[in-house]
Amino acid sequence: MNHSVLESNNRAALDLTFPHFSGMDETLGYAQGFKYMRRCIWNAVALGIGDAIAIMMALLLAGLLRKFWQGAAMIPTWSWLVVIAWWAVAVGQRLLPSWGIGSVEELRRVVFLLAGIYGGAAMVLFLAKESESVSRMVLLGAFLISLLLVPLMRIAIKRILMTYGAWGVPTVVYADPQTAALIIQSLREQKATGYIPIGVFSDDPDAWETTIEGLPVFGPSDLATSKAPVAILATRGLTSERTMELLDGPLASYRHIIIQPELFDVQSLWVRVSDLGGMPGLEMPLNLLDPMARWSKNLLEIVLVIMMAPFWGALCLLLAGLIWLEDRANPFFLQKRVGKNGKPFQMRKFRTMVPNAEEVLRKKLAEDPQLAWEWETNFKLRDDPRITRIGQILRKTSLDELPQLVNVLKGEMSLVGPRPLPSYHHLELTSRVRNLRERVRPGLTGLWQVSGRSQAGTSGMEKWDAFYVRNWSIWLDLIILARTAKVVSRGTGAY
Repeated sequence: MNHSVLESNNRAALDLTFPHFSGMDETLGYAQGFKYMRRCIWNAVALGIGDAIAIMMALLLAGLLRKFWQGAAMIPTWSWLVVIAWWAVAVGQRLLPSWGIGSVEELRRVVFLLAGIYGGAAMVLFLAKESESVSRMVLLGAFLISLLLVPLMRIAIKRILMTYGAWGVPTVVYADPQTAALIIQSLREQKATGYIPIGVFSDDPDAWETTIEGLPVFGPSDLATSKAPVAILATRGLTSERTMELLDGPLASYRHIIIQPELFDVQSLWVRVSDLGGMPGLEMPLNLLDPMARWSKNLLEIVLVIMMAPFWGALCLLLAGLIWLEDRANPFFLQKRVGKNGKPFQMRKFRTMVPNAEEVLRKKLAEDPQLAWEWETNFKLRDDPRITRIGQILRKTSLDELPQLVNVLKGEMSLVGPRPLPSYHHLELTSRVRNLRERVRPGLTGLWQVSGRSQAGTSGMEKWDAFYVRNWSIWLDLIILARTAKVVSRGTGAY
């Protein structure tokens, strides 16, 4: 189908134009700009109101805590200035709204901005000699409470907006069908980024008037539409000349353009754009080579485990007793797993299987070919005949993993990292992924577990474990720990 036919068929519904051939359509460009601005303002206002409520609640709660502790609330009368300062800086930090910022980077910016706002308030009070009239306990308490309330409020506001289709901005994808499918899947998995795909432009004639991941292919990439103010251009298979032709042609009609380079498996977090004498370059810091970051991670995890020891220690004793009462056998299970640098170690778990588990497994696999296929594919069974009654509960809630906190204290594991695998499963992975996994200590939880867990299979493990190692940071660890609590509470994908 030629361009003119496509235009006549779709112009009324999509407002398609040919800016590449007739020069940029300024009317379309201005319309895109106003559409982008309207969505941006509404989303920023919603998030800004949520942030203000969270900060005011933090100051109020901190004041009430001081009253409980010392008998006087001492809530600052200038609390609203903290909110004004937050709004002013948050706009510059692209937190209002936070389109295009991943959850890890958003958390980092929120924490640093809160530290700057409350730290600045304390400094101003000190210089103004007003520190005696305002409790330092209130400021410190409000800061700590804000660290929890502000991110939670932002998550809640985004979910409400998503429910009503008001979050983010409509986005079109310029790419070949295969690449477009990957981009659409990624945007749907990370809706919080704010780019909502509505359609595709592709130079593949076979894809015209079909769908990709349920979205329509509007036509060739020489077209543009007024239905989306944002466009994503995937450069896979494009020459530099064709890329510039698209940027100066149809893409010039969009308010915001995102270029997706042909780098699907490289690091994506913490990447910065550099100017190399007029040429764009991508800086990719390797956090794994930063000794301070690694020491900070190890120290933070050890402190957390020790602080929580009375709780998880008592829980371990209770669960061990329940397991022993069921079959009078050892409640603990040790299994050799592959650790950092490929060195094996004994991983601790609560026993969730019958004592003669291996014998039961061999018998069932020999009797049931379908069960054997499932085992050979995932090294797990959805309906595992070896699991005990208490074991089913432990696996569903992931409480069988609790003894691995001892491995963390021994330095064999981390709280967050790639899941430690038996050698037979480890060898099933590609050599590239194996090498990446062996650079860090295996973790009690990780991206694979919070991204589908057992349902994600080995392919999911290769994807998410490799992503974790390439993009590793303390901020990513905090996001994973928060998501782990959510996944475990729901029992998602656990078997």
